Parts: sequence; structure tokens; C-alpha cells
Amino acid sequence: MDDLTDFLWQMEIGVLEEAPLYEIPQGSIDDPGGSARRHGPWPASTCAAVLEPWYRAGWIGLYFRDPPPGWNVIPAEWQSRLTDDADLAAGDAYALLEQPERWILEHADGHVQPYRTVDGEIAPREQWFEHVIKMARNLPLKP
Repeated sequence: MDDLTDFLWQMEIGVLEEAPLYEIPQGSIDDPGGSARRHGPWPASTCAAVLEPWYRAGWIGLYFRDPPPGWNVIPAEWQSRLTDDADLAAGDAYALLEQPERWILEHADGHVQPYRTVDGEIAPREQWFEHVIKMARNLPLKP
């Protein structure tokens, strides 16, 4: 599997697992049988460049749950505008996707989590990839 395909798979997995935004650029390590395959890290701006078109297509949403007690996370001004389902308002979601430098552990922005919407669950994986592949070919995959 080439680096771009691996990256796109990992972005999809990040959405499926509803990983907090601060975690997504860090990548992950698979360790089946002790092989320790490393995925990433990637620039946060590259991750955002893929998540934003998926959000625009209506395939993902962004929600926020309060971090565990004692984490002392800096609150965000958008928290007062969360929907009843704890989703970010569209304007706040776009702003956060346009400013991935805000995706830090110490701030509420970094604890926002992407999830697949009903439309995202219906859309085939191939469509997700086709939607971003041309643009993603021009993105840096190394931080």
C-alpha cells in the first residue's frame, strides 16, 4: 500500500473511531503479531484538508464531549453554541477545520471528535476516497 492510500485509510479509521482531533495527526501503530507498523505522523493541515471536504459533503460531523475531570482543558468560545447532540455549529466546525493549529491537547478544540453521519455511512468507501484523491495527491504527508 502506498503512503497516500495508507494516509486516507487512516483518516477514515480516525473518523470511524471518533478520535479526538489532537490525536489524528499523530498517526497510529498497528502491532499484529509484533510487526509494529507505523502510520503517520502527518501535518495537521494535511489531515484537515481531507476532513473538510468530507464534512462539506455531509459525511462527517464534529462533536464535543467534556474531557474527564481533572484534565484542565481550556474552554472554547464555541461551546455555548453546541447543538443538543453536542455537535459543533457549521460555522464553528468549518473554522476549526480551517485552523488545525488549534487541535491541541490542552484546548477544547483538540478534543472535538469527527464521526460518520447517516449520509457518511451510506456513501461507499470508494466514494470517500474519490472525493479527495486528486487534492490529496498534492498534500505533504511528512510533518
